[in-house]
Amino acid sequence: MFDMQMWQLVVIAMVVATSIGWMSFAVIRLFSRRASCAAIVRNSTAVESALVGGTVPEDSSVFDGWSYRVGARFAGRVRIAVYDDRVAVCGPRVPRCLYEIWIWGQALMLALVFPAGVTAVLKLDWRWLIAALVFFIVSWMISMVGAGLWPGLGEAAAVETGHFKAIEFPRSSVHEVDIGKGWSKGGLEIVLFPYKVAIDKMAAGRAVSFFAPDEHGREVCFAVHMHSERDASELADLLDGGRA
Repeated sequence: MFDMQMWQLVVIAMVVATSIGWMSFAVIRLFSRRASCAAIVRNSTAVESALVGGTVPEDSSVFDGWSYRVGARFAGRVRIAVYDDRVAVCGPRVPRCLYEIWIWGQALMLALVFPAGVTAVLKLDWRWLIAALVFFIVSWMISMVGAGLWPGLGEAAAVETGHFKAIEFPRSSVHEVDIGKGWSKGGLEIVLFPYKVAIDKMAAGRAVSFFAPDEHGREVCFAVHMHSERDASELADLLDGGRA
């Protein structure tokens, strides 16, 4: 299975380096965008955590939705409060280190699928096709297991008080507001390319995405699936209109 001629080894090494390099660049880009400021993480208000008795302040708007597993690290139901000069996003959120390990794990496993397929062709050995399938299944399992666990993990932080932590940033720092396909911008379009087309169909008209700072001073993507196209349009207009 592993006995190869020199030219085969060279070709395969080049394919491995290209595939892993391409995927690694996408992940690094996802985690390394610098923002002009840092967001703050604070205790949420009753309104931001959707608690009984909360009153929406005047001159502000509140929207409910479902977060995509993107760089902002929210998972499951979220609430976005748009105030006069700031925006607060509140809901279950995944720890930074755990999220980055999750992304790297599925990305590198997916990056090995193509080299294994090329090796199968060069060697005319069906066992390498099995290896490619195993790499893909492991990548898919990492992706699905994490996506399923994140909401519950984030919800656990609010069991006693009912309050989630809110991340707050200046409204003027929001940019690249999109509806639909933009949910994967910033690197995830490569990490999740096998599933992108299907998710794009689900996101059409409903997913509001934008870049904004996180608490570490990095620019990350927020992507929220709204309950209606009207809500999506209203939120996008408010966020886009708040830029300086």
